[in-house]
Amino acid sequence: RATRTRRPRGRHRRRAVLRELHIDTSGRPNDMSPSLRTTASRLVASAATSSRNAPLACLRVPARAFRATGCSRSWGDEEDPSPGPTRWSSTHEDTPTLTPWVRQVISGVELLRNARYNKGMSFSDDEREKMHMQGLLPPAKFNQHTQVKRVMRNVRALQSPIQQHLHLVGLLERNERLFHKTLVDHVEELLPVVYTPTVGQVCKTFSELFTRPRGLYITARDKGMIHRIMKNWPEKRVKLIVVTDGERVMGLGDLGVQGMGVAVSKTMLYTAIGGVDPADILAVCLDVGTNNESLLNDPLYIGTKQKRVTGDAYDELLDEFVEAAKRRFGERCVVQFEDFSNANGKRLLERYATQAAVFNDDIHGVAATTLAGVIASGKKTRLAVHEHTYLIAGAGETGHGIGEILAEYVARDTQTTVAEARRRIWMVDSGGLVTRHRAEIEEDLALHKLPYAHDGMPECGTVLEAVRAVKPTALIGVRRHKHSLRIGALAGPEGDAFEGYREDSAGGVAGVAEMSMRSVEERGEGGDKKGGKSDGRVQSGPPRLFTADVLRAMGENTKNPLIFALSRPEGIAECLAQDAYDATDGRCVFASGCPVEPFVDKTTGKQIAPRPSTSAYVFPGFALGLTLAEANRVRSPMFLAAAEAVADLVTDEDLERGAVYPRVARLREVAAHVAAKVASKCFEMDGVATGSSPGKNKQSHERLVALAKKSMYDPAYRCYM
Repeated sequence: RATRTRRPRGRHRRRAVLRELHIDTSGRPNDMSPSLRTTASRLVASAATSSRNAPLACLRVPARAFRATGCSRSWGDEEDPSPGPTRWSSTHEDTPTLTPWVRQVISGVELLRNARYNKGMSFSDDEREKMHMQGLLPPAKFNQHTQVKRVMRNVRALQSPIQQHLHLVGLLERNERLFHKTLVDHVEELLPVVYTPTVGQVCKTFSELFTRPRGLYITARDKGMIHRIMKNWPEKRVKLIVVTDGERVMGLGDLGVQGMGVAVSKTMLYTAIGGVDPADILAVCLDVGTNNESLLNDPLYIGTKQKRVTGDAYDELLDEFVEAAKRRFGERCVVQFEDFSNANGKRLLERYATQAAVFNDDIHGVAATTLAGVIASGKKTRLAVHEHTYLIAGAGETGHGIGEILAEYVARDTQTTVAEARRRIWMVDSGGLVTRHRAEIEEDLALHKLPYAHDGMPECGTVLEAVRAVKPTALIGVRRHKHSLRIGALAGPEGDAFEGYREDSAGGVAGVAEMSMRSVEERGEGGDKKGGKSDGRVQSGPPRLFTADVLRAMGENTKNPLIFALSRPEGIAECLAQDAYDATDGRCVFASGCPVEPFVDKTTGKQIAPRPSTSAYVFPGFALGLTLAEANRVRSPMFLAAAEAVADLVTDEDLERGAVYPRVARLREVAAHVAAKVASKCFEMDGVATGSSPGKNKQSHERLVALAKKSMYDPAYRCYM
């Protein structure tokens, strides 16, 4: 204990505390004077804060300072009046409580176990010696580049994409910087592994694969405590939250808390592509239950086993969550909604648009990416965005989002109203072509479809009839509905139908397609065993929504039809790239929601390599732009700017190979350009950007891009000595 009569102050007081911690190891820390004990507690807390960006804090607090002889209680506990050592005996039925202190300088084994600071075999001799790691690592030393090559060799040795995904997640839990460096250097190869389509399959078995949490889990029972739960997250400067309730996971339907896998994957891409510091991103799962009976009956399900909370209780939980996020992390914290249902996606955006910086990637990200493809295709179709006639197959929230962003872009370019621009856009839902007549007779037609319920067209029950009536120059399929997998349905005549339809407990269209495929295989095996043949009407899989007749009709409407088949996975895609090229004699401009293997066009003999239309072109850079401008709200012109930024990077060589998007290997560069455009748009809008405006200095787009690149997170190792 300090023996000075006069109370030490400032620097001398800190030294006195350190001297006491180092010297007095025979007694418990609460033998200190109360004032010194308070100061010591604050110093310990400051150690964790100062070690955010370095493994060695400026204050060295030895671990023995937190351990009393025979006791590990927290400071400030009252002395036990009962005599004898039996109170601290481990065999006593009332074992004393334990405070697991971890706020201390890390070195040695603890440093190797810390994913944020671990460098593995890249620690130098000097670092190993001074940080007490001699003998804990093999003698060889590798630079980060060699480590990346080693990781990729191991990943490529795994045959299953799910195994590759789990291997990379394990790397993330061991060495954060090496994971992000690997993903940055090999994003084109690893994007399908860490994101769609692999992450959807991972989510289906997420309860079995769960190892450690990488975000927050908030249940409906936590109402009134959400802010306190958010304070449990160690990072205080979170700039971006990815939140999901798992009700509509990538076409797989209701997966409940298992939808957290997608939110976590999004955080990976925000860092690897958008350059957002991983410490600034938080994944949140709102576990409000699930209506998936198979999950409710699964003993290994890690979520709440109850039916989904709906109505006012659901809205009140979301209200508290948004307010808690603002209170904990500030007004400039961006909230991205992920995998919410059609009933909630757009509704929640409208609810919080004026209260916080919110957006939905399933609506805004997909829409902006689609618009970027339409803009870029203009060089090949010889048609501007406002000169197309659009038919969107899929009138849900995502299809509506595409229609809205197209209408806003057309209205801006032609100096007309959005209502007038919508006249060029038609939609097909499970009931056929959306028309004014249907709006008048159908009381349950969704409100968001009404602006696209035009008159002047006959009733069309299938996509083929709609294409022949509307004569669109651009056909866009998105978020395919499971109704289109039934016999006949929207795909065309009953003779081209799929008879293996089988429902999925999750309710997702991808699950229905998978179950239906199993039905076909089972029926095929049964026919072989009996020595007979299967029914000639049964196809090898679900029918394509854009049949050969539909594609040929599109080729008759215009010289270079625009065909976007954006539904995923590939089993439910509206059509395949080669089918579209064959039906239009190689004249179409095609984009798919799934990766496409290059092929040779039969008509032109050219090699065609379309690139997938993924929102990864937009959302990483979009979030980076919001953080650069310190925006407190999100507005639709920002997404128009993001789409233009993506389209500007499409080269003539890309178009010649049948691609309307930049190379995936350039995603980080694309993110920088998107961020610059979005930040510039934020500064132009009143009351949106709270940061200092570069517009006052009239900075060019190139300087804004350079600023965005400079602010990106660099996963390269740092020297600790």
